[in-house]
Amino acid sequence: MKSLIFKKKNLIAFAMAAVVAVSGFGVYQSQAAEKIDENKQCTITVKVPDTCSLDDKPADSSIVNGISLYDGTLEVDFYKLADVELNGEIGISLAGVDLSDLSKSDVTAEDIKATANEAYKVVKDSAPNYKVEINPSKELSKTVNGDKGVDRGIYLYVVKDFQNKQYQYSFDKYIVMVPYSTTISQGTKVDEHGNIVDVESSDDWVYDTEIALKCKATEIYGNLKITKELKTYNESLGTTPFVFEVEAFYGEGDNKEIVYSNVFSMDFSEPGSREITVEKIPANSTVTVTEVYSGASYKLTSDKTKTTTIVENETSTVEFVNDYDDQTDIGTISIENHFNENGYVDSNINPNSTTTENVETEN
Repeated sequence: MKSLIFKKKNLIAFAMAAVVAVSGFGVYQSQAAEKIDENKQCTITVKVPDTCSLDDKPADSSIVNGISLYDGTLEVDFYKLADVELNGEIGISLAGVDLSDLSKSDVTAEDIKATANEAYKVVKDSAPNYKVEINPSKELSKTVNGDKGVDRGIYLYVVKDFQNKQYQYSFDKYIVMVPYSTTISQGTKVDEHGNIVDVESSDDWVYDTEIALKCKATEIYGNLKITKELKTYNESLGTTPFVFEVEAFYGEGDNKEIVYSNVFSMDFSEPGSREITVEKIPANSTVTVTEVYSGASYKLTSDKTKTTTIVENETSTVEFVNDYDDQTDIGTISIENHFNENGYVDSNINPNSTTTENVETEN
């Protein structure tokens, strides 16, 4: 099987489908040395990328193994837009989709994308001609329709979005031609960055087409609200702070992956309730909130550690309650933040100090 024109580079896997990405489909006509062999089986093999570009990040940003860790179903639907005639011409549109831009001699990758997006508007409510389902944690490629192959044609392929941990994965809709010939592309291709480059033109028909899916990952977050109720307050002791350590993680035990860690404080100068909202904690993570300092002369009347789950675009809440313990200790605290090699925060707390340093405080 011949490999796809588009290859992986610099840890970013982009998907463009074979040489059709910059070809003028209609300009080919019967220029090839031989016509398509109507008795040869055509195949399309879908390859899953092991890296994805990160949305709203620098162009060279990517995540590795994001999809390959997904133990679920990745679905790719194929809609046939037109036949491919034996001389290489595009047949009449089967779905009422305007394919005229594909016949331009100067068609670009962006033209192909635009046609794909318009085609999807037409066919999205209809059943696909073919469907392939892949579990990326077990297989990184799969042939559409197995040993039976596919009919000659121009196909729109659409990958359904999915979520995995803290990322939403989305994919470009695109168009693939099977079989194809580099003569159709007039000796051009699109590289992994979408740039047009020259290749050696060939009259040979390629009946086994491979497509690599172009993936974009968007980080998804939720928020955490920490609420604190102080039932009684001794004015003679002055303002008192309460300090909370927040840690978010995936997995357990040896598989535990910390994705967020920080400390926060609240100052009380009277009884009542206060709250802190911590924004942008990775979604679907487990969060533990521990009250690591309860203020001089105050005691917890609720659990010291609370656990919750962060839900995308929602705010999860944990609640703590304190009360005066009839003691007369005076003083606030000092917190020194230490960042480890992964950028997470550890806290060293000195309850005998009279200053509060490096603490995020809600007033």
